[in-house]
Amino acid sequence: MQTNQKTIKDMRKKERANVTEVVRIIDKPSGRDIGQLVNISEEGIMILGTQPIAENSIMQLALVFDCESGSTPDINIGVESLWSHSSTEDSNHWTGFYIIDISEQDQERIRNMIS
Repeated sequence: MQTNQKTIKDMRKKERANVTEVVRIIDKPSGRDIGQLVNISEEGIMILGTQPIAENSIMQLALVFDCESGSTPDINIGVESLWSHSSTEDSNHWTGFYIIDISEQDQERIRNMIS
């Protein structure tokens, strides 16, 4: 059986780096915690959250680093959700986002995270 469907990994232009530290994702306008960062690239992020996020949603997010020193500033990004899937338990939801707005300084920080 032959398939023409591409996997999500095949569709990515840039490789993503898995995140080893706790990075919370906050919806900037509401201040609501929507999940945790799973992986990141220069062009996008994937999060694991407790609520589904509709595809094509435009959002302003902050990546909040959970470090003991508290000295790591947030990374602020504008994103568009590309897809969302329930986990096997249906209590969590995976969501992929494309970064559509980011400062040069925060873009450089992401480059340093994935290198």
